[in-house]
Amino acid sequence: MSVLPVSRRSLLQAGLVAPGFVAPARAETWPARPIRLVIGSTPGGAMDATGRSMAPKLGAVLGQTIVADNRGGGGGTLSLDAVAQSAPDGYTLLLSNMSTLLVNPLIQPNPAYHPAALLAPVSLAVDVSTVLVVPAGRPWRDLGALLAAARAKPNALSWGYSGVGATNHLSGALLDSAAGITTVHVPYRGGGPMALDLIGGRLDYGFATVPSVLSAIEAGKLRALAVPMRQRSPLMPDVPTVAESGLPGYEVLNWYGLLVHHETPAPIILQLSQAVRQTLEDPATVALLQRQGLVPMPTTPEGFADFMAAERRKWEPVIRAAGLKAE
Repeated sequence: MSVLPVSRRSLLQAGLVAPGFVAPARAETWPARPIRLVIGSTPGGAMDATGRSMAPKLGAVLGQTIVADNRGGGGGTLSLDAVAQSAPDGYTLLLSNMSTLLVNPLIQPNPAYHPAALLAPVSLAVDVSTVLVVPAGRPWRDLGALLAAARAKPNALSWGYSGVGATNHLSGALLDSAAGITTVHVPYRGGGPMALDLIGGRLDYGFATVPSVLSAIEAGKLRALAVPMRQRSPLMPDVPTVAESGLPGYEVLNWYGLLVHHETPAPIILQLSQAVRQTLEDPATVALLQRQGLVPMPTTPEGFADFMAAERRKWEPVIRAAGLKAE
């Protein structure tokens, strides 16, 4: 399959190629062999589900097999290392998340990698549906009631998070700031133990991915109050967003994105981005993702770069104000 026809002038304007750059001849026949998709998580989680749901259609669009390669652990550094050690030829594609790409470099004093220098953006992939839940025994029926209780008794309500800098940690910290409340933050080593304490009533509330708590909500063990996303979750269309519930502008995207080695030729990056868009606009793939609480968010490479820059501007002051440090 030939690369998309892109003029050198357009590439220069997009900032995806330096003056004097000449794409290697091999890019004209790319891809000529299978592509490795490095997934920055262990098997079984939402990121793994995203990569494996996208792989068949993405491979069909590109005319090559997409081979999944899970590289979880090390706060994402194992997956970053796999890309750093790969050839910059477009045959190694990384699926990573907000924590690895944005948060870890901000909370670690000496990060092993600086993703912005190592990677070139291809496209956003998905937003993972998350929800603010309370134990069924708590009296609050909406977010307004929960916030009123928190304001009435500062430092009385507790909430959990699954690791320093995790998306549910940032969600809770931003809620404190946006709503003007002070609460007790309780760290956990993963979302599973936190969910068990929520169900058991040992926490007052918490943010969790929708798939991880949906069965508990349906069983009446947890109550969903609001989702922190820009739109309602496809799995819980009747649950309002936090913004709809009285905090305009509040938004937390638990996003995953696709990237390649930063020296990958620009025409290959553009072709990959087009293929990702076709994949994430394919009705069957969209339905498969949405059944797992994953909302497709395809972008251009430039759009993904702009998005990450905006996310950094948004979260850096929140992280600094909350004093978040890697454990």
